[in-house]
Amino acid sequence: MKTMARLSTLLVVTVFLVACATDRREQVDADQALFERHAGDPVNRVNYAHIRGWRPAGDNAVLIEFNGRRYYLLDVGPPCQRDLRFSHVLSLRTTVPRALTTFDQVGSELGWCRVERIRPFDFNAYQAERRGEESGFREAVILEEDPAPEPPPST
Repeated sequence: MKTMARLSTLLVVTVFLVACATDRREQVDADQALFERHAGDPVNRVNYAHIRGWRPAGDNAVLIEFNGRRYYLLDVGPPCQRDLRFSHVLSLRTTVPRALTTFDQVGSELGWCRVERIRPFDFNAYQAERRGEESGFREAVILEEDPAPEPPPST
């Protein structure tokens, strides 16, 4: 009888955990669809004077606010296997000073990810659709520039 009670309890807990995971996945998918609706056509480069903030935009994307209230959605990918939603600070490793390109990387305390695609983002339309919800923007951004390669030794 005790075994049957334990199995019943285990079954209830398992069903609850599966339901929670399914709800989370559905919410992540809905959030990603919302970001996709407000993203424009890809661009190769974004020039900026400074970065005002950022927020995760799903499992493999980040929304960055640049000076002048310009927003861009960055899709990140391999070798990234990190979930930026759990990051507190975002780092950018750029190849060109004051510009972000698809040759650059986004990083956090969890590791580095390659920028695969950069798209302008209509934040006003996004905000209107999410009216009343918290924006989710974070302010901590660290900029790093790739050092220039060292010249080969002279022979």
